[in-house]
Amino acid sequence: MAAFRAQVVQRSSRELLVRSADGEEWVCELRGVLRLREDGAVAVGDWVEAEEDAPGRGRVREVLPRKNSLSRLRAAGAGRELILAANIDQVVALFAARRPRLKFGALDRLLIAAEAHSIPARILVNKSDLGIDPEIEERLALYPALGYPVHYLSIATAVGVQEVEAELRDRASVVAGPSGGGKSSLLNALLPGLDLRVGEVSEHNEKGRHTTTAMNWYALPAGGALIDTPGFREYQLWGIAPGELAELFPEIRLHLGNCRFGDCRHANEPACGVRAAVESGSVAPVRYESYLQILESLGSP
Repeated sequence: MAAFRAQVVQRSSRELLVRSADGEEWVCELRGVLRLREDGAVAVGDWVEAEEDAPGRGRVREVLPRKNSLSRLRAAGAGRELILAANIDQVVALFAARRPRLKFGALDRLLIAAEAHSIPARILVNKSDLGIDPEIEERLALYPALGYPVHYLSIATAVGVQEVEAELRDRASVVAGPSGGGKSSLLNALLPGLDLRVGEVSEHNEKGRHTTTAMNWYALPAGGALIDTPGFREYQLWGIAPGELAELFPEIRLHLGNCRFGDCRHANEPACGVRAAVESGSVAPVRYESYLQILESLGSP
């Protein structure tokens, strides 16, 4: 039977939903060999060569090489990778200004994951109608100069949504952020009729409920796609060694050649160019502190 080329738009533990360029869809069994690839398990966004077995049913013959992927440490199961999406054009980091309060450690980790694969990223700050604390706004003001545009919006009141939609057009964008930040609400706003379930945020601990349990690829009416991902409470990095971390902070990367020691970790070493840059104001102290905290979490080299 003739083979066809299609993209994975949804996957479960046993099956893939693939869609051809003209919109035709097939359900394909996820065979064991496809779960054990050198570059990780088959992910939403991967392109495959498949063949039809029966109407609406197919079989994947080959997974084509991917240009990139975004992943994090799987919350359940120590030492396992969770690939969020493959073949993406940008990472959209969606956080709430409050309820739940924006955690910069999680934001920086997500941006580091994007940097590790040379994927452009932008930051969406939802729930701006609830007000933004001055210290949060001041810290967010650092990111545009680092190459991460910041957009303030209120999905509930539709403020800023149209501007964000323009930045998503004709790009495959993976949307990632904490539970309760507004990922499902954003998709509902951009894709009328989708009607994804939206979780409430606990008044007690400001933690959102997970309403997305799988990765899904949604085509946007004006072109491009949004990849919805499960929410997280802390974004844990995957596949990044301590010695690689400094390269993934754009402002720190500029000063890496100014250290006395080639293996400097920019923590307590003498004659460190990065710490000198912090003292001179070239690197913001809050970003440097974020670097040190993440470095500690990665353990020894």
